[in-house]
Amino acid sequence: MKKKIFLDLVLVLLTFLMFLCFRQNEQRNNESRLNRNGLSVDSLIVTGAKKQSLETVVQQISKSSLKHYQIQFVDEHDPNFSYIYAEGDGSSQLPLISGRFFNQNDYESEVPFVVLGTNLTKSTYQPQAQQYYDLSGNYYAVIGVTGVTDNSAINNHTFISLSPKQQLSNQITTSQFRIIYDPVVQKSSDTKKLLQILQATGTKRLVDSSSITRERQGWFARSGMIITQVILILALMIIMTWILAYLVIFASKQFNLGSFLQNQLTLKMLGQLATHLVLATGIGFLIGWQTQEITTPVIILGIIMIFDLIALVGTYLYLTYSQHYTHLKQVLDSNEKQG
Repeated sequence: MKKKIFLDLVLVLLTFLMFLCFRQNEQRNNESRLNRNGLSVDSLIVTGAKKQSLETVVQQISKSSLKHYQIQFVDEHDPNFSYIYAEGDGSSQLPLISGRFFNQNDYESEVPFVVLGTNLTKSTYQPQAQQYYDLSGNYYAVIGVTGVTDNSAINNHTFISLSPKQQLSNQITTSQFRIIYDPVVQKSSDTKKLLQILQATGTKRLVDSSSITRERQGWFARSGMIITQVILILALMIIMTWILAYLVIFASKQFNLGSFLQNQLTLKMLGQLATHLVLATGIGFLIGWQTQEITTPVIILGIIMIFDLIALVGTYLYLTYSQHYTHLKQVLDSNEKQG
């Protein structure tokens, strides 16, 4: 009995370990994007922009023919502070813990809204359910909280929405920010229009070529490590399941079953194995699902269900056609006669 419980615990641990591997894989794939505030690999840093009022620049951009983009104005002295203006499908892709990210209504509002990194929520003012962020003595509503469980810079970032209808201080100028342009589809004509508005000299890529190559790879090319890890975990689970199946079959010799048909013995053993296997992998899945934040728990659920099904079908075929089953039945019959 103790051996079976030990094997059950090992199966729980291996199932949970699968969640850890998937989480680490997602973090590897998302780390670069998180470090650049959710901006894509096609983002461009605007260089040589002339000093202008940020309010005036946003108004000019809103009146232009530019479509489907996001522009982040990152504070030169505080890289964890950004103003954001976007149009169309150019919204940022960041993991949200609660609330939402900015939408088009926010980019047309007379008042700014705030999305905070999770570590900054402790410093907000919250009279009731709504949180407020203090910006230069003015309190603005926090509509979303972004962040990840690991120690990432995004956990300490402040995002403020911009709008052509907002009144900003004339002291807030473009020279105080690193300006990053992220179009959904990059067009040289659109880039030239933006450079004219900003009176800038040029652009340079935000992301190096190696990061671009990695992020544009297919899932299988980027996930070779997780595939290898899952195969190793499944191999260990197969070994544990086979040992568990042997113990279940061996334990059946201790029961006085009397005369029985082959199917009755097979189904009895199969039921015992299914109970151990489904409970162990199910508990491991629930623990991982509740404690590990991943975007694809359904993939792990599918892997576990297929594994359990194949293990049970394989055991059934073994009990039905293996010569060891015939030997086991002879042992049971001889024990019955001796009894």
